[in-house]
Amino acid sequence: MNIEPGLVVVIAATLLFYLRLILLQRGRVKRAAQMAQSQSKPVGPGSKKKKRPVSMNATTWYSITSPKRLDWVIAGLGIVAILAGVLLNRGVFYPTLQPYWWLPTAAGILAFSWAFKFS
Repeated sequence: MNIEPGLVVVIAATLLFYLRLILLQRGRVKRAAQMAQSQSKPVGPGSKKKKRPVSMNATTWYSITSPKRLDWVIAGLGIVAILAGVLLNRGVFYPTLQPYWWLPTAAGILAFSWAFKFS
């Protein structure tokens, strides 16, 4: 298999995308564990009351997508850029630009990562 520099850039962009998702998930698990510890403490000092149940909002726990509309616009442009890169690679648009297919593809992958919140 012939590995071109453009392919290496696209692979690196994909790895950055997945690294971002991994870090996002680790942060969410860490916050959930901290929330569970803080909510499972007894209500008062020396009291024999029941422990508070751990409650997490379903949208807080399961939603990893960004609620901001601008992030979704950037992600949509990223999808368009990825598709443009694929079409450039196939030589559909301009055959003279075919060697630069990796530019819109890598930029699109990185732009698509804006659809996921990182906090």
